[in-house]
Amino acid sequence: GVEAGEGGILVDELLATSNPDVYAAGDVVSGTPRLTHVAGEHAKVAVENALFGGAWRHTSLVVPSVIYTEPEVAMVGMSLAAARAAGVEVEEYSSALAGNDRAILEGEDEEGGFVSILCRRGGDEIVGATVVGSRAGEAINELTLAIHAKVGLAAVARSIHPYPTTGEAVMQAALGFVRARWATMPNGDERDS
Repeated sequence: GVEAGEGGILVDELLATSNPDVYAAGDVVSGTPRLTHVAGEHAKVAVENALFGGAWRHTSLVVPSVIYTEPEVAMVGMSLAAARAAGVEVEEYSSALAGNDRAILEGEDEEGGFVSILCRRGGDEIVGATVVGSRAGEAINELTLAIHAKVGLAAVARSIHPYPTTGEAVMQAALGFVRARWATMPNGDERDS
């Protein structure tokens, strides 16, 4: 047998159970978000670790979630409320889809969609993001990768995004980080002297 607790089978970081010959993955794992894409990722972790001697920790996974409503709501990492509750000081950078040309072309600019990205205060480490709008589930992927690979918000801002796409709203929110750090530029009169 294997040891189980409230909410499912107990596993270590490699998804091994109390029986060294048995690994668990997906919805049966205690404390795991009940999401299809998490189960799929767990399967990859368990196979690599059980069959190939890997050391892939399921606790290292960055898990996005999407609510398939109209408009879609996609999230990854911490929310503003969770950051406050955990005592993590953050700065928020956002962009409304009302100014996104793809949203305008698709008639989705009045749905109240937005991108909100949270960075640890004083730096560009992304700790969470929320995207609301059509194709939010696609737009959150870039931010999930950025958190996982520790790519800062400045790099996201300076990455070329195809035009016109909803993903441009991610870049626009990220550019808020860059703009907040621009030095005051001299006007033409000061340059001439």
